[in-house]
Amino acid sequence: MHNHSENSAKSKSDACHNFWQPLVKKIYACNTDGIFPDKDGVYAAFVRLQKTRPNGGFEISYKQESRGYRECDKTQAICISKSFEGRGSIGLIVNCEAEFLSIHFEYADIEAFNVPFRRCQCDLGATLDNFANFIEEFPSYCEQSSRIITEIEKERKLEEIARDTIRATVSHIMESSKYSWNLTENENTFSLEVSINDEYTVEMDFNTQNYLERIPALQGILKQTENFLKEIPLPITIQLQEKS
Repeated sequence: MHNHSENSAKSKSDACHNFWQPLVKKIYACNTDGIFPDKDGVYAAFVRLQKTRPNGGFEISYKQESRGYRECDKTQAICISKSFEGRGSIGLIVNCEAEFLSIHFEYADIEAFNVPFRRCQCDLGATLDNFANFIEEFPSYCEQSSRIITEIEKERKLEEIARDTIRATVSHIMESSKYSWNLTENENTFSLEVSINDEYTVEMDFNTQNYLERIPALQGILKQTENFLKEIPLPITIQLQEKS
């Protein structure tokens, strides 16, 4: 059960990451001319965005980025960011001495990530417009992300109900039979081993997709197998080859 919970949490995080990362990547606008402003020009562009969208909640800050082990190897990067009131944040970080700039994104349902882009190929003005548009669309994106989580949680719940049904149904059938048996499970499959006349072990696999077809046939299959084995004069091994 613990593994299923961990896998469910991971699948939700992965699905949300796969939703958000392309949206964040789309913020970057490419400029093939290779023209990019210097540090003062970047700061001026950030301030213009702040002034043209005064309700955007943009914050401009500086940070030290290391290019080596020594203190003198550090360079200064400038960042424009937006906090989403406890849900996360996004920031465009530009170091005019580095080859790449990056967009840093944090969101409550996923691990934070950075998306690096080549600074010399960036159209800063268009990128900042996309940055502001992303923030305006953020509430809509959040709704879509929440729907993804809800759907995954619904599927997980149905999966768990099916697994509980398999355990209970197989136990009920086998406990009323004469056979020794053992039911094991992994992430995707249940395996039922049944001992027939202390000579043969019959193994059947099923999962949450096919159990409604296979479990009702269980008793009949075991009886037919037992009758068949009684007619065989020599020990044999029977194995079902899965079709590729």
